[in-house]
Amino acid sequence: MEEGMTDLQFRAYLRLLISRLESIGSQETPEQIQAGLLKLKKELEEDLRG
Repeated sequence: MEEGMTDLQFRAYLRLLISRLESIGSQETPEQIQAGLLKLKKELEEDLRG
């Protein structure tokens, strides 16, 4: 039986995601931003797979 995230865990995950996005957005070049977003996308896809 699979257990989902609690509301508190989900909120913490969202705060972490927002923090990561802010960090990526503060990069200096469009290439750095794109690389950061691609890395984050890959990590999120891995998280979804479990």
